Amino acid sequence: MDLLIDFGNSLLKWCLWVDGRVVDQGHIDPAALESGLRSLDWSVVQSVAICSVSDPELTRAVSVYCDSLSAPHCDVREMHMAHLPNWFSLGSTSADQIGLDRVAAMLGAFSHATNYCVIDAGTACTIDFVSDGEHQGGYIFPGLSLARSSLTLRTARIGGVADRLYSAKLEPGRNTQQAVEHGIRMSLVSMCERALHNASSSIDAVIVTGGDGDWLAGHLPDHVIVQPNLVFLGIHRFFRGL
Repeated sequence: MDLLIDFGNSLLKWCLWVDGRVVDQGHIDPAALESGLRSLDWSVVQSVAICSVSDPELTRAVSVYCDSLSAPHCDVREMHMAHLPNWFSLGSTSADQIGLDRVAAMLGAFSHATNYCVIDAGTACTIDFVSDGEHQGGYIFPGLSLARSSLTLRTARIGGVADRLYSAKLEPGRNTQQAVEHGIRMSLVSMCERALHNASSSIDAVIVTGGDGDWLAGHLPDHVIVQPNLVFLGIHRFFRGL
């Protein structure tokens, strides 16, 4: 099995990948990297592939831990912009100005269509456009949890906001908390709709991933494809090809 690692700013997400599918997955707090990695079943791991946008020292630590915990024959490799597959290009996008996780998501979505859009609805929401295998630019803005925590921290009278307070209709809220929750959700949907409308070329497919992906897809056009493990698929394709 391949151990695929998506190391973000707040969590290290991992999965065990075999025959094109995820057989197990979880996450590790960066404050407990060594113990978290030790808890994995290393007897089944044949290779390790790492995609990281985290601190370089922490990324190096993950690589060292994986190397020490795995069998001698196990390869531990990291994604690097300099080695993108020949069927994908960043175009005029600067390699040092885009996260590897965004690139991995675009690689994971590649087979769906010639012209496609990837929406990753996580802590931050990212939207990226790809045409004929070339990145056409994108957007980054706060996701639901980040927008919610920002309002809670900076606006004392709002207090805590619970995501269970929303209704699917996103009608005007009858209290402050519901107004906030509906407001940030409507903002996310509206931003995605406007971004799709502004696309420079026709879009054959919209692929949605991330923790809030299922919810978001329900408020977007019917042709949206939800793919929860898109970044893991992209990591796999980076090293193994299509």
